[in-house]
Amino acid sequence: MTETPESGEIDLGDITLGQSFLTVYEHLRPFAAPVTRDLKRRDADALLRSYLEPGCFPEAVRRLTVRHLLVLVGEQETGKRLGAIALLSRMSLAESTITVLSPAGGAADLLSRTEYEPGRAYLLHDWIAESTDRIELLNLARKLAELGSYLVITRNGAPSQAAEVEQAWSAPEPGELFDLCLRAYGVRAGHSPEELTRARDLALTLPTPAEVVRLAGRLVGDDEPSGEDVAAWFDTKPLLHEVREVAALAFLHGVGGPVFERQFARLERICQAQERRVPRVSHPLVAREEGRVAFRVPRHRGQVLAELSGRYGFWLWQPLREWVRSLAWEGADVRTRAAEGVALLAAYSLKDAQLEFLDVWARGGNAERLAAGDALSYMCADDTLATEALRIALDWTADPLDPRATAAAVALGGGLSLRYPADAARRLRRLESGGGPSAGVAGRALALLAEHAGRCHDARGGTVTALPATLATDA
Repeated sequence: MTETPESGEIDLGDITLGQSFLTVYEHLRPFAAPVTRDLKRRDADALLRSYLEPGCFPEAVRRLTVRHLLVLVGEQETGKRLGAIALLSRMSLAESTITVLSPAGGAADLLSRTEYEPGRAYLLHDWIAESTDRIELLNLARKLAELGSYLVITRNGAPSQAAEVEQAWSAPEPGELFDLCLRAYGVRAGHSPEELTRARDLALTLPTPAEVVRLAGRLVGDDEPSGEDVAAWFDTKPLLHEVREVAALAFLHGVGGPVFERQFARLERICQAQERRVPRVSHPLVAREEGRVAFRVPRHRGQVLAELSGRYGFWLWQPLREWVRSLAWEGADVRTRAAEGVALLAAYSLKDAQLEFLDVWARGGNAERLAAGDALSYMCADDTLATEALRIALDWTADPLDPRATAAAVALGGGLSLRYPADAARRLRRLESGGGPSAGVAGRALALLAEHAGRCHDARGGTVTALPATLATDA
């Protein structure tokens, strides 16, 4: 049994897009600065405060010193970005500021269409170029050497044929990293030696440096509770009905109580739920307060998605996917919360988020395309996912006639305009002039951004004002 909502189609006009962009800006602007910017030495030093050099670091310093260009290659979340900053901080420079470049340019763009100043440092993180040209990279290295400048690029995946300028990267030893974090920030009072020992043992099992740092952060700061209580709840083997309830909330966190009950009832009908319902009692993860349903700890939303992704398979996810996709038609508030949930899911299962939700929505009607664009925008809240959102948007707009280009235009005018303003500007103008189905949305996005630039002020130094202004003027 499937259920088709009766909501009608929407018009992607100025009002709809304007509301979408405003919601995205309000969500992202407190913490989502442009990726492409100048990183001051003070900010770099703060990032490196708890950085531990991996075993490959000394050789990387030597090679960068000689070549002036180094591409760090390895698995995701192995500390390549901080490694690149640390490497550049070791170089003799005329200016200590690090200029961060867009990850969208290919080797030819870096060689011929990027301006480099003498004695400067440049960083390109999470390079998304489909291929690397060995000759162009070697020519780029020579160009940088003549200027006395340095560029470090990070890239996920396997080494290419450009072995002269590539360095295989590895993560630091997790136990040593954990110890460094505790020394750098100081352990909060109240933790016993036994608790610290258990935490260090756990750090040795964690797959990425970022997770080790987050674990240490819970011991040195006043962070929100960890995800252990979420995992512990799932360990109790809750009824499938209860699992579906928190799964639904992961995509509707903060929605009004009656709306949640109505949407959850739809999910239950899709699942053809037959198990016996037990009377509802106070839920350890869920709060029903002031007419809304939400997780007691906001961070639990993502942790629930992580547990669902790791513990459950077809029998939960197949009906859940159908239900989540249908939320695009259930009105602006529900659609926005569903899009944010899909963006959070991408942090734990990017492939599933893209294939089962983003691509499906982007090929659908206007409401679904708006949901896909909003989801890409919300992915921009995370530094790693922002690059993936840009990669997906550029892929969807490679052909202006691709139906997914309309969803990409929504994202380019939304979250991507905040994180990658110049790239968003160029691609929106290309879509506007391409004459495809996305041309109208791209044109309206540019016009709305120009209007927004004239009246929006940001207390953090004009971030939101400056970015749409760039979009409005940069061809």
